[in-house]
Amino acid sequence: MGKIQTFDHCGVVVEDIPRAHRFYNKLLGAKPLWIANLNTHKAYQGWAIISFVEMGGHRFELCLAQHPLAAANKSRPFPRIGFSLTEGDMSQLMRELKEADIDYDGPIEYPEVLPIKKTIRVYDPDGNAIEFSTRR
Repeated sequence: MGKIQTFDHCGVVVEDIPRAHRFYNKLLGAKPLWIANLNTHKAYQGWAIISFVEMGGHRFELCLAQHPLAAANKSRPFPRIGFSLTEGDMSQLMRELKEADIDYDGPIEYPEVLPIKKTIRVYDPDGNAIEFSTRR
């Protein structure tokens, strides 16, 4: 059996695509690639508008919610997207988040039996969790 070395894309449901573009650009320097209305394609009848952005060398889908999203609840941080950082990058990211006035939870420390050492968690305007972690 093969092992996964990277991923092709990951979808995030949002209520406002332009707002999501601004947030992810501010947080991660996301670059919008294209927007498509999937209702115009016969294979995707009933699907809403979708935008692809590039973040950290990977492609993410920002999928327009077809129904109002439930209020963000930080006690349920799933689904979430995680990025692995070095200790130095983590320290720099926390400084940059403070300068940009972007709130985050953490750092959360993990027991030594786990491969993740610590994590900070940022929430987008729709409550989606983005984690930045260092590894042991």
